[in-house]
Amino acid sequence: MRSVQRPISRFVAVVSAAVLALAGAAAVASAADSWPLTPKAVPGLPGAPAAADLPGVSSASGAQCRDYFFPVTEPGSSAVLKEFGQLCTSDPTLLGKQPVQILIHGGTYDHTYYDWPYQPDRYNYVRYMTQRGFTTLNLDRIGYGHSDHPLGASMNFDVAANTTHQIVQYLRQGGLGAQFGTVTLNGYSMGGLTSQVEAGTFHDVDALMVHAVGHGLLTPASAARLGTFAYPALLDPKFSGQPWAVDPAYLTSIPGRRTIFYGPASTFDPQQLTVEDATKDTMSATELADITLRTYTDQTKNIDAPILWSPGQYDKIWCGTTDDCNTDPMSANEPGYYRPGVFTKYIVQNTGHATLLGYGGVDYMNEIVRWLGAHGIHGVQ
Repeated sequence: MRSVQRPISRFVAVVSAAVLALAGAAAVASAADSWPLTPKAVPGLPGAPAAADLPGVSSASGAQCRDYFFPVTEPGSSAVLKEFGQLCTSDPTLLGKQPVQILIHGGTYDHTYYDWPYQPDRYNYVRYMTQRGFTTLNLDRIGYGHSDHPLGASMNFDVAANTTHQIVQYLRQGGLGAQFGTVTLNGYSMGGLTSQVEAGTFHDVDALMVHAVGHGLLTPASAARLGTFAYPALLDPKFSGQPWAVDPAYLTSIPGRRTIFYGPASTFDPQQLTVEDATKDTMSATELADITLRTYTDQTKNIDAPILWSPGQYDKIWCGTTDDCNTDPMSANEPGYYRPGVFTKYIVQNTGHATLLGYGGVDYMNEIVRWLGAHGIHGVQ
């Protein structure tokens, strides 16, 4: 009986800590005297962002945050979809003066990846960056989280890049009531490819940081791991009752398989796996196919903004030849896929594919602040 009680008690402890963190964040947000931004329509875009008053939605970051729905359209469609974004800052009076980082999660995650509820002092990216004078806009990509869920087959990275471009324009043109003069992207895994396609297509961001995505995806080891990772979301009790989950193109991770996102046992807190399964989201089969195909193109040579490329050392998906990005040929070959002068490579030691959630994740956050500063982008406090 004791062997059953211990996992249950560990799970209760994690959930309790997350609830306390979220409650504390809500108290911080409610203490703000004012929120100076008033959304408005932007010419050429589908409408005005609207406050997203969702029950139970808060931030574990401790920052002052507001939730919005951004109206966006998919290429070739007039249907307006709502994309969720949580805007956070340490000081609302500095909105528009601080550089803003748009945060774009990967497959089977949502915005929670960057606003991690477990030990936020260590793993919460929104907390780290807002404390250093950056504004963050943490998105749920279309088809994820609180955003609208179209047919899964309609989702690919041209679509994701196009909707991200619309959100960049909302920020730059005052759709939230202030014009953000410095806009950067931070993309994780599928969100990293979204960032690359957006920057290479629209050339409207000042810098981008990409982690856990690269070129040359399929090795025998990575293909075997991915092939046993996902199943249809309709089979998972977590998504029971969601009308979109009956769409067979929506996939999620099989319970207990999220170890693929982590390195050796010495590089992460095992409690992360409990939080992973509790907070997981979905992805689409078409995105999984699209990311595979695009890892064999050099479309990244269209990017002309500075890019920081940062795999986790033990990324078993993208460094599947040696399982160590310090020695893997994928990592060694990556600079050749970019034009001269824009590419910086930084391998994050002591972490895996879920770069921010291993023990080395804070080193990546430190490096981003240093690298942005070297490119003239500094936090404002």
